Amino acid sequence: MAIVDTQTHWFSPTLLDAYVAADSYPRCQKKGDDYLFELAPGQFFPLSKTFTDVDDQMETLATHGITTILSSSASFGDVDAMAAPMALEVAHALNEERAALQREHPGRFFGLATVPWQDGPAALEAVERAAELGLPGVLIHSNIAGSPVDAEHCLPVYERIAALGLVLSIHPARSVAEPALRDYGLEYLVGFMFDTSIAALRLVLSGVMAANPDLKVVHPHCGATLPYLAGRIDASHSQPYSLGAPLEVPPSVQLGRFYTDTVAQSADTIAFAERFYGQSHLIFGSDYPFMPPARELDFARASVADVDAVLAGNATALFGLSTDGA
Repeated sequence: MAIVDTQTHWFSPTLLDAYVAADSYPRCQKKGDDYLFELAPGQFFPLSKTFTDVDDQMETLATHGITTILSSSASFGDVDAMAAPMALEVAHALNEERAALQREHPGRFFGLATVPWQDGPAALEAVERAAELGLPGVLIHSNIAGSPVDAEHCLPVYERIAALGLVLSIHPARSVAEPALRDYGLEYLVGFMFDTSIAALRLVLSGVMAANPDLKVVHPHCGATLPYLAGRIDASHSQPYSLGAPLEVPPSVQLGRFYTDTVAQSADTIAFAERFYGQSHLIFGSDYPFMPPARELDFARASVADVDAVLAGNATALFGLSTDGA
């Protein structure tokens, strides 16, 4: 049976070398064939070939029956803090690499585009080029170097993504609360989840989702906190103490338009997400190499009503994938 893994992360040396050149946090250091990425000031995380060698990744995932991957740079992989010209240059280079891998591994490898979200014209240029290259989607991190994802200059980019039929995938980035969450790994235990929840909810409350009914968005990790909090959000979003305004379509209904993946490490969480989003909006993800694929597959298989759809069919339909070569 085919398995499509919609959340795998490859850190191209092209990207990491750009971080090596940075002179302030976050930075990257080169140590032999490996890289060290700065998670917090002066605290570095090793990125071995498991993270940087895409052929090694594909071989490892294939041993678990994963026939097709969608690959992105993940939490440490944005270019949003770079000057716009350099960010666009790096984004183009990364997306060209992903497109080359798609041609080299037809049906087995697909890439999500890197976009310089801090600059509207640069972002539009990167999105247009990504579509020309045949990439099926683009990645946005949960904040844009600390700025919100519903910033005014991003609105035409969302409109264009929808018009091109690309999928917008959210992924955690360094959260806006990171300086206060360095103890106990709180940034990675909960900070990431709150940051993507805020990003997804901002797309609803700002009117981005309503203005772009064809926009397809993936909010990963079983929707993080939003399915659990949807009732509270509906009840409170327009109350005076929230300083909000009523929406024609309740927030929970608009959140139900999103897609989500199975990366949660909990069968109960996956089952809850399936009820909230609907079976057709749930797709498999392993979060490799951060998480072991065998365990993530076991959770998915134990938790969902239609295993074939979640492991392959839904993602194939959402991203418009041709997996004939897999």
